[in-house]
Amino acid sequence: MDNWIGKTLGQYQILELAGKGGMAVVYKAFQPSLNRYVALKVLPDYLAQDDQFVLRFEHEARAAAALRHPNIMVIYDV
Repeated sequence: MDNWIGKTLGQYQILELAGKGGMAVVYKAFQPSLNRYVALKVLPDYLAQDDQFVLRFEHEARAAAALRHPNIMVIYDV
């Protein structure tokens, strides 16, 4: 997986590593347009190029975005 620390991805300035898993890396990032910190989940290239996996990932994001609970992070963007 690429190291994104210190780089910009879209509107997000990636600051530090927050965690790693088998399917993605999560970074702490800053969104200057809204002056807030966010968690940014980045897929490795080999999964980002797998159309079926990307569809599954987007489906998971839509399902998570529909949830409202204090222990579940809010989805802002995919």
